[in-house]
Amino acid sequence: MTEVVTIAAWNPWPLVLPLLVLAGGAAVIATGVRRKRPRVVELGVFVGVAAFVAGALMTWGLSTAWDADARRLVLAEAGYTETEVTTVHDERSGGRPVLEFTGVLDGQHGERGRLRHLSGDRWEVVEF
Repeated sequence: MTEVVTIAAWNPWPLVLPLLVLAGGAAVIATGVRRKRPRVVELGVFVGVAAFVAGALMTWGLSTAWDADARRLVLAEAGYTETEVTTVHDERSGGRPVLEFTGVLDGQHGERGRLRHLSGDRWEVVEF
């Protein structure tokens, strides 16, 4: 069975919070420089670096969690439960990602298949 499904891209809106904190850190640095307070400048640098690190970790963590959950939901809609997805590099795919999965389909354990990226948010589910 081959079926084309849509896996939506992750939503980056939660990254607004670290950007606001980063802007706040820049404002604290500017205030410290203007008033010639080295401790305030240090506080602003600390806040800015912490916001940058938090934004980077949130980008990596949220996108990974979103993608895994979206793949699980798409496979559940196709009838698969208890799925395990692994990345496979297939030379025939032309550099596009290919994800191999194993799951339970109609009560049968060990059913295998692949998710092949077509374009944009479209993926093809191919069963073995």
